[in-house]
Amino acid sequence: MQTQLCSLALAFCLFVSMGVSAARTPFELAGTVTTEGTQNSFLADVPGTDVQIPITVFHGTQEGPVLTLSAGTHGDEFPAITAVQRLREDIDPQALKGTLILVHGANIPALHQRGLSPLHPEDGKNLNREFPGSLEGTATERLAHFLTEEIVGRTDYLADLHSGSANQWLWPHIYAPFVGDPELDARTLAWAKTAGMRHVVLYGDRPRDPTNSISYPNTAMTRGKPGLTLEIGDRGLNDEDDVRAYLDALHRLILALDMLPGQLPPSEGHVVYERLIEVETPEMGLFERRCEIGELVEQGALLGLVRDYFGDTIAELRAPTRGVVLMLRHAPPVNQGATLVTLGVE
Repeated sequence: MQTQLCSLALAFCLFVSMGVSAARTPFELAGTVTTEGTQNSFLADVPGTDVQIPITVFHGTQEGPVLTLSAGTHGDEFPAITAVQRLREDIDPQALKGTLILVHGANIPALHQRGLSPLHPEDGKNLNREFPGSLEGTATERLAHFLTEEIVGRTDYLADLHSGSANQWLWPHIYAPFVGDPELDARTLAWAKTAGMRHVVLYGDRPRDPTNSISYPNTAMTRGKPGLTLEIGDRGLNDEDDVRAYLDALHRLILALDMLPGQLPPSEGHVVYERLIEVETPEMGLFERRCEIGELVEQGALLGLVRDYFGDTIAELRAPTRGVVLMLRHAPPVNQGATLVTLGVE
């Protein structure tokens, strides 16, 4: 699979020029019109709810693709939100080719739980598992429907921007989904590699049915559009280093589509993971890690212990295969069946 994708990735520059949207006429999104060579920041109403989504549209003076960079799908992931705010100050619409859409917070109700939960407070649902949504559904389903119709529907390229939650350490990585379309899959992987992030995960576990697309980027992929997931930052923090890393990746993704003048900086190379292995706990208790985020562990290595409330060991977690620790549970309390360690397998 990886060999096939890499062989096709050389055609990325050709694909960038395909399927672009006209940038000369005004661009309309969620009932708001942005004219050529201007920037427009506004609150978009989500039909059937009292929710408004903060969006900025830059409509360039030259032809080019429509790119969406969307932050805040989960309510406790902050570095991307700050990075997108700063990116808004960096873009000159007069120099832009195509149209850039910034979604500053895709899930505002979850955001205002102050980092206590990634989920929508009204129905307790995970927005990134409810796509393509429904206009007649719950609050989260209606939000997913809005993002599907108004954002994905108007977009040629989509990047969904995430971080690790408060209970999670996370090694920065980027997901390049594949859906069995050789040209689209190669185009997506090639674009993912331009972000300058060393760790790239090939991800084909989502449904390939556009009526049951489940996640935000997969909704784009099942509609023939490259959709990436970036993961930078963790533990529910908003560290400056993570914000800067995000800004660097976002600038690179824009440059890779030839939307702004400038040369794409070289990357330091990539480690491509063909699958993820989730290591779950067989017992409820308190987790004590024996590995570090980013560590390469061998098969059989001790990853951590689960202790009961007296401190006695009730489970040992060992690596089922050789891999790199990409995600690791931070908070000690764990329920039976919870994923405590995620390994990336090259």
